[in-house]
Amino acid sequence: MKLTRTQFDEIGKFYLDDFPINDSDQNLMFELFNNLPTHEKMLAIEWGFNDTVFRDNVFEFLCKNQLDMTCEEYYESEIAKDYFNCGYLIEIDFIKLKNEYK
Repeated sequence: MKLTRTQFDEIGKFYLDDFPINDSDQNLMFELFNNLPTHEKMLAIEWGFNDTVFRDNVFEFLCKNQLDMTCEEYYESEIAKDYFNCGYLIEIDFIKLKNEYK
């Protein structure tokens, strides 16, 4: 299941606090959203992007999928320190994200 950009925009703005990506780029967030597991997308459709469960689940999923870390490991990592202290961002590996389902 994928949303159109219009459907995505109707839900609102999608932000991920603390994850080191440019979440103000809603084109990036649209692409990211459409590559999430279906059950996570359904949570957002039902409860919105600001739903705590949805955001926590996506954060945990991305830590595991993109960084091979738990949330706790991420917060102790150099990646998190670089993001919080210097604003360093990572690129989403969409190939890795899509391979999650193979």
